[in-house]
Amino acid sequence: MTHNPVSDSLSEPLLQGGEEPQLGHTVVQVSATAATSNGTAHPTGTIQKTLQRKGSGDSDGRQAESLSVSVRRCSTLQTTAALLTLQLGWGLWLLPCDFARLGWVFGIVVLALLAIATSYSGSLFTRLYGAVPQAVLFGDVGDAAAGRVGRISVYITIYSLDATRCIILHLAATQSLFHALSPSLQQVLPLWQCSVIVAVVVLLLGQIRYLTQLSWFFMTGTAAQLVAIAIVVYDMLLYRGSPGEGGDASDAALHLGATLTAERHQELVYDSPLFPSDVSTSNWTPAAMAVLNMIFAYGGQFAFLEIMSSMRTPNNFSKAVMMCTGIMTALYGGFGAIGYWSKGASVHGIAVFSMRAGVLAQIAAAFIFFQALAQYLVNLNVWTHNLLVLSSRRSKRPSNSGELWDEDNSRAGHMSTGDHSSGHWLAATAFVAAYSAVIAVAVPFFCTLVGLVTSVTYLTTAYTLPAIFALKLFPNMNTVEKWWLKALIPISIILSLIGFVASIKTYMIEASGGEGM
Repeated sequence: MTHNPVSDSLSEPLLQGGEEPQLGHTVVQVSATAATSNGTAHPTGTIQKTLQRKGSGDSDGRQAESLSVSVRRCSTLQTTAALLTLQLGWGLWLLPCDFARLGWVFGIVVLALLAIATSYSGSLFTRLYGAVPQAVLFGDVGDAAAGRVGRISVYITIYSLDATRCIILHLAATQSLFHALSPSLQQVLPLWQCSVIVAVVVLLLGQIRYLTQLSWFFMTGTAAQLVAIAIVVYDMLLYRGSPGEGGDASDAALHLGATLTAERHQELVYDSPLFPSDVSTSNWTPAAMAVLNMIFAYGGQFAFLEIMSSMRTPNNFSKAVMMCTGIMTALYGGFGAIGYWSKGASVHGIAVFSMRAGVLAQIAAAFIFFQALAQYLVNLNVWTHNLLVLSSRRSKRPSNSGELWDEDNSRAGHMSTGDHSSGHWLAATAFVAAYSAVIAVAVPFFCTLVGLVTSVTYLTTAYTLPAIFALKLFPNMNTVEKWWLKALIPISIILSLIGFVASIKTYMIEASGGEGM
């Protein structure tokens, strides 16, 4: 079984001075944090172990050592908070652009449909967990429903998501650093240099294998996101329309194509129509990309089982998802509406990079750099751990065995990030940082990468596989829901195919110097 990053990545005895735990000490073993759909860390629970000696009653007077374990589980409110930090990430910054591509009517409709779909997925995952109560990972549910094929399908999807999320977050950190530094340097800093800086920083910080030691940095990332949101909303409310009306767009923004030139801005009417004026049968790609961005913003189902297994009352998980979804929808809708009202149909890409040039724009870019870096470190840690576990499992399996996913083999491998050798960990983190840095420079189009990852992994994890597993595990479900799930499978697959094509088309347009999202 693939190791649970919620528990495996963070199992570290926390005694001051790094001393070994002694009998009679209470050791905080885990302050659990897991990777997020948009990359943020979320707390899940605390496990405490108390070591003590007890007389065994043996005739020779020897004492036996015993280990008592107490586990603190999450309440519904704590789980709601964990879900918020899991799902409320970089998708938020794309909402004004999404509204600009869809218009008021379709933007609100898609947002409402995704809120309903996400709430339903919370209910469906709760029932799937109830059917497989011993499940720790979504792969366990896949195994119960469809055997080894189901488990492998989940693992391939999740591992692909892990690998590509590192690229997305590397690009996010790179572009944030680019916008924060270039104006102060009074020159356009080459993007590859920013990518190298990000790679070096995450490689150094990534050698801290226990994420509990970086909890302060994750809290800083969350606070940085809130400050950046406040700055951007202030700018949008105060300065409606072209950045050129209150100050020229920065050279950095122009270089990345995130903001149009002042001349181009003057030619555009800053209007926010009910329906998009440029969407047709021959120009459907921007609207499709906007829908994919919204799906990405609501993504998080890949970690639902892990979070649910940390709850005191897993049956209340659907309530936590509904509360989280309600809060997210209000924030997404509010931020998207303000951005669309302020910048109109011409807003493109990440909202922070469409601000007026000035000190506030640099400060906002610096804050979201820390947000991206914090999320990147979590994903780097989890993906590195999984890579080393897979490598170890493959080297330990018998030569005549074809079972890469064999459960006994997985247990024989490393059980926590601290079990890996320093050399192996350095090599694996260097590999992930290197390929992320190269691809981020080769494909410096954030919306395009988000659309591609969403079409290939998020839709499959959130809707296609859960629907298949539910049909197999609940043969006696009511007829209406059964037909809905049967329809959901081809719908999600078709959306994935459309999204994949739209992402490729958008990349081709952007790579040739055109305008994508």
